[in-house]
Amino acid sequence: MSKNKKKNQEQGGLQTAKLSVAEKEELKAEKQRAKKREAKQREKGEKRPNIFRRMGTGLKNMGGELKKVRWPSFSRTVTQTGVVLAVVLIFGLVVFGIDRGLAALYDLLVSGLGGENGG
Repeated sequence: MSKNKKKNQEQGGLQTAKLSVAEKEELKAEKQRAKKREAKQREKGEKRPNIFRRMGTGLKNMGGELKKVRWPSFSRTVTQTGVVLAVVLIFGLVVFGIDRGLAALYDLLVSGLGGENGG
């Protein structure tokens, strides 16, 4: 047995058909025609874009992405909302305290300067 026959038997006995030069050229020409058809279709699509079709496709894709989202449970959402509100309240009180302290300090400075000039 020749080496090629042994290889074919090892590969499951499938033999590849040899193409003639004319058949190769015909395949090449068909590929080129297919590329030209695809280019024309792309060109048509670029000349007249359908905005509503694109918007519909975008909305459909967005819906698909939203289905992939792992949404938190209601109890977890309530808990996290409570934590956020508590942190906001604490920071609000801190800022309010700093504001009141600086306002009192400003009043002391202004009253002290005003008393010396006025007396």
